[in-house]
Amino acid sequence: MSKHLATEFPSDDAEYHIRLKPGDVPRYVLLPGSPERVEKIKSCLDDPKDLKYNREFRSARGLYKGVEIACVSTGIGTTSAEICLHELNNIGADTAIRVGTTGAISSRFRPGDLIIPVAAVRADGTSNCYIRPEFPAVADRDVVNALCEACENLGYTYGCGIMYSPSSLYLGQGRRIKENGYWPHSAEHLIDDLKAARITNFDTDSAGQFVVGYLHEMRIASILAVLVNRDDNTWAKDDSGEYRACRAACEAVRILSERDKLKSPFKR
Repeated sequence: MSKHLATEFPSDDAEYHIRLKPGDVPRYVLLPGSPERVEKIKSCLDDPKDLKYNREFRSARGLYKGVEIACVSTGIGTTSAEICLHELNNIGADTAIRVGTTGAISSRFRPGDLIIPVAAVRADGTSNCYIRPEFPAVADRDVVNALCEACENLGYTYGCGIMYSPSSLYLGQGRRIKENGYWPHSAEHLIDDLKAARITNFDTDSAGQFVVGYLHEMRIASILAVLVNRDDNTWAKDDSGEYRACRAACEAVRILSERDKLKSPFKR
């Protein structure tokens, strides 16, 4: 192997960025974007324990109805999420659920609802470093089904959709950077064009995570709490949607764990 293909990061027992080592996490890991959302996930767990906190990567683990679950925050966007997924995969994680927030552009969803995307339009940039743009960003079917069942079990309002994941929060999601400043034609009509294509919502992460996770031979999906509906600019009154997303993700892991016991091991 060429020396240029070897890792350029110092090597010790722990992964360079997330600072975790084999045995620190189980196979099931939740991926909140915000480090603060780790606390919300911990509130769903029995015997929660903090692990490491380096840069945007804050980690913890605990039990949900007897099933071991870890969580690691990824920050904003797929660049840092790629690092997190790669290093988690190195230490044995094979199933991941992004637990995040989203802006809806469909009248089907109101603030506080949950969206489980089955696929995403790739505008994240990171996934293009992995594979050509025609390659699809698709959530794992088994994880999506478990998330839907979890929402049904818990009585949460949810739906599925196809989302758009740009690497930009402002112009890339049709927001002006200043009222009289740069405003390209593509941004002017972006939301109308996406709605015409029946795209349901935005986030900055899911498309890239789906591709990176898949190419790391991981099962991966997302559950997202609607923070705002862009049609009428209505915002969630509180963070209860985030708590529901965290609880549903934990319940989905329990469902997956039960199913995994009944079938042959997941082939990585």
